Amino acid sequence: MALTAHVLSSVGWFGIAVLVAFCAITASSAGDPDYARAMYHAVETAPWLSVPVGLVAVLTGVLLSVGTTWGLVRHWWVVAKIVIAMAVIVTDPLVLATAAHDAIRSGNAADVIPPTFAHCVMLAVATVLSIFKVRGRTPWGKRLLATGRDKKTAAESTAAARKAVASAA
Repeated sequence: MALTAHVLSSVGWFGIAVLVAFCAITASSAGDPDYARAMYHAVETAPWLSVPVGLVAVLTGVLLSVGTTWGLVRHWWVVAKIVIAMAVIVTDPLVLATAAHDAIRSGNAADVIPPTFAHCVMLAVATVLSIFKVRGRTPWGKRLLATGRDKKTAAESTAAARKAVASAA
């Protein structure tokens, strides 16, 4: 159940980011100022949807990491995903919505498009990290491995994750 919620919220979050980028590009190339304002308004209000969906993705990811041997801070790829997620969640309302609001008032779209692309790229990188699970342990993960408290392999971790998800359902 938690894995399904995590995948669905993560995919949904990426979809929202792509749609917001599309709205920003459409607004910047629109010949009709009223249409452009409407698109910028959609970008401005998008954090009301993207931030909660992002928080669900983060919370379900934390739940999955705590319930498996991947751990919350044992591997750099998990830490990187947390940092990426927090950066997108924070910059969505603070940078993107503010830039869209300014574009509605001034018509200047120069500051709207870059953060939309950045969010898409960052969430794509988080997806790649999830799939390929780039190797490398944090100092905490190395300490656990050295003390013998973290002996499971990646295959065992995946099996443990599936078992945890099955028992939670």
